Amino acid sequence: MMTAGACALDLDGEPAVAVDTRGLACPQPLLAMRRALREHPPGTLLCVLASDPGSWRDFHSFARLSGRGLLRAERTAGEFRYWLRAGDLTGS
Repeated sequence: MMTAGACALDLDGEPAVAVDTRGLACPQPLLAMRRALREHPPGTLLCVLASDPGSWRDFHSFARLSGRGLLRAERTAGEFRYWLRAGDLTGS
């Protein structure tokens, strides 16, 4: 389920919209992220929270194949966090 709110780890002090997909199995975290990218205005900073280990591969593959860069990706204690910007495509 996608929820909006303050992400525990904003990026360099910039507030991020949290997309909480913890507890969802792949491909649900990736689908929720894509939905959030469409629903938020360009420039919005998103932080996707996931617990599925497969999300690490999926998010990096999506970033590479789509040309959309991950601003940061972290994994700690069974939780994965991905920061990206709505409307931000590499090279555009």
